[in-house]
Amino acid sequence: MRKGFLIMLAVVLVAAMAAPAVAGTDISGLYRSKAWMSNFRTGGDKTAPVLQKDAPANAFVEQRLRLKFSSGEENVKAVAFFEIDFGAWGDVAGSAKQATTDNTGLGAGRNGGGALGSDRINLETKNVYLWFKLPNTSLDFTVGLQNQTDAYAGLLFGAADMAGVFVNGKMEPVSYTLGWAKLYEFDTAKADDLTLYLASAKFAPTKDAKLGLNFYLLQDDTDKVAQPFAIGSGTGSLTTTLNVLGLNKKKVYIPGVDFAVNAGPATISGFGMYQFGKVDYLAAGTTDIDIKGFAFDLRGDMNVGPGKAFLEGLYISGGDNVTKEVKSIVTFSDFDASPGGNSAFGRTDMSILLVNADDINCAQALVGARATATGGSTSPALGGRGLTHIAAGYTQKLGDKLTGKVGAGYLRANKLLLVTDDSRKGKTLGTEVNANVNYNIMKGLDFGVYGAYAWLGDYFENKTSSATDPDNVWSANLRLNYAF
Repeated sequence: MRKGFLIMLAVVLVAAMAAPAVAGTDISGLYRSKAWMSNFRTGGDKTAPVLQKDAPANAFVEQRLRLKFSSGEENVKAVAFFEIDFGAWGDVAGSAKQATTDNTGLGAGRNGGGALGSDRINLETKNVYLWFKLPNTSLDFTVGLQNQTDAYAGLLFGAADMAGVFVNGKMEPVSYTLGWAKLYEFDTAKADDLTLYLASAKFAPTKDAKLGLNFYLLQDDTDKVAQPFAIGSGTGSLTTTLNVLGLNKKKVYIPGVDFAVNAGPATISGFGMYQFGKVDYLAAGTTDIDIKGFAFDLRGDMNVGPGKAFLEGLYISGGDNVTKEVKSIVTFSDFDASPGGNSAFGRTDMSILLVNADDINCAQALVGARATATGGSTSPALGGRGLTHIAAGYTQKLGDKLTGKVGAGYLRANKLLLVTDDSRKGKTLGTEVNANVNYNIMKGLDFGVYGAYAWLGDYFENKTSSATDPDNVWSANLRLNYAF
């Protein structure tokens, strides 16, 4: 009897001590896998999509697991966010005979581990930060490595991980955000950093209207001191211009507005921004480069019959000679130290023309992916050319657990770069149609079938008679997604 009582007491004490820790801990995340077939997407990470005549059909499976741990109380939480990606099943393991371009060698490496044996050090740290509310105020702070998106649907930086301090506050009917992030710190003893400063205020006079005033400043001193980075790819492109060999410093000022208004069955939203600044060369006799670019977007979301539709247009200014004056916008993907992919405008849900928010490792598109088929910058600014994008889509419930979506989009460059684009016949990149059907198996678990086709434009047609123009491109995938 005494022995049983002691055992029960021990169990109760252990549970009592563990309860506070368990009660304040939350785990969330997602598992996603996609089985691809495409004559465009190549799989893996940072590999260029295929654009060629008689392109082969690629087939591969990729997957992602994200785990977010949040521990604390109502007014303070410590957060750690981790990710494990397989660029493709069968990709590479600790003892694999083959490796993809981004996973050469054995041992540690991101996006590997999907091959026989599977052992590989591939745990990625996305975010580690502290969030807390200041007592007796409306202020909350996020301090550390965190995920941030701009007020322009990710056009400058979308779902980008950065280390910094961001403060949110509210004075009805105005809410505001102040932020500072150190994007790159090369030498603590030198002023050779890339830094973001942010101030934003949202005015909501009614629940159906919102107006945002935003000001961003990018201060880039990474080229004031010689750094071990290669010059940006794409001769004559915006990336090359911003990071041309030679000591320089850059400041880019970005004022802008965003808005949203509910008008009956429709919501009208959009944004506009202007950029000005300078690439200031430190060497005597070198001509500085002025930055003068702008972008604007207008979108309508409407209830149409039993479903929802949208129509959206995006315009980014461009120039033909970025070595004299940058007339397009500068994004996070336009810096030489950037790995690309930090600029992510994907809300028109294109699969081929623009990078898609649902992409895993195979973030390949004509514009805006880690590696592009268009040459030059991976930024939505299209290497300084600028772009015009028009898209529409319609989503409808097809049953209790079945949802369908169709979409279409058009994309063109606004300018062709001198010399670099002399062989191109025109400015149109392509026209895309896409569709998907998703079935909800159970809470959080969905299975989908996705497909897209794009007719390539005259931007990919060559004036040289001996050159071979690429085929139109297509992609299709089966998607399994579990959010928890």
